[in-house]
Amino acid sequence: MNDLATVELERLESLPALIAATDDIDDAVHRARTGIKRLRAYLRLARRSIGTNTYRTENAALRDTARLLAPARDAFVVIETARDLGADDATLAVLIAEHARIMDGFERTTRTDVLDRIGAIITRWQYVMRQSPGPKSIGSGLERTYRKGQIEFETARSAPTAVAFHRWRRRVKYLRYQLEALHAPEAVVMPFRTLGNDLGSEHDQTVLIELAEKRPRDPGFTAIAARSRRARDGYRSRAMDDGNEIFSHQPESFRHTIEAAVGLR
Repeated sequence: MNDLATVELERLESLPALIAATDDIDDAVHRARTGIKRLRAYLRLARRSIGTNTYRTENAALRDTARLLAPARDAFVVIETARDLGADDATLAVLIAEHARIMDGFERTTRTDVLDRIGAIITRWQYVMRQSPGPKSIGSGLERTYRKGQIEFETARSAPTAVAFHRWRRRVKYLRYQLEALHAPEAVVMPFRTLGNDLGSEHDQTVLIELAEKRPRDPGFTAIAARSRRARDGYRSRAMDDGNEIFSHQPESFRHTIEAAVGLR
C-alpha cells in the first residue's frame, strides 16, 4: 500500500490533459468524472492520515469540480439511454440539440473553469499527499464508507426516491473504487461493481424521466418516459436484491474481512 498516494496523485495530474482533449469530448468528460470519483474514494481512505479539515476541503473541491461536468455527461447519456429504449427520431433530435447546446457552453466556459480548479487542487495535493495512508486510516475509511452505504441502502429501501438512490449509488461507487485501489480479489470487488453499474443505469433512467416530464404534451417524450420508468423499476428491484446481500454485514466485520483479503492485518 506504500504507493497508494503516488498512484492517486498521478491520476489527478492526468486529468488536465484528459479534460483538454478535443477528439472525443463526451468520453473525456466521462473518464474525468470517473477519475474524480476515484480520487474522492481515496480521500475517504486517507481521511485519518490527512486530517478531517484537509479531507473536507479537498473532497468539496473535487465534488464541485465534478458537478461542473455533470450536465455534459447527462446530456450525452440520455441520448444513448433513449436510443436503447427505442425513442423516435423526433425525440432523439430534441435530445441531440440539447446536447449540442450544453457542449457549446462547455467549450466556451466550463472547460477552462474545470482546468483552473484541477490545477489548484494539484498544487495543494503536492503537499497533502507526501505519504500514503497507513493501515489504520485505510481500515477506518473502509468501515466508515461501508457504514454510510448501509445507511443509504436502508433509506432507499424505506423511501425509494431518486435522491435516495443517487446517494446510495455514490457510496457503492466509493466502495468499489476503494477495493480496486487496494487490489482486493475480483470475487470481492465484483458484487460492488455489478451493483454500482445497476445503480448507474437507474440514475441514467431517472435523468431521462426528469427531462421527459418537462415536455408532458410531447407524445414522443411521454412514450419514452413510460418505457424508462419500467426499465428503472427493473434496475431498482435488482439493486435491492443485491443490496440485501452486500450490506448484510456489520461494518467492523466488513472492515476486518477486507483487511485480511488485501493484507492489511
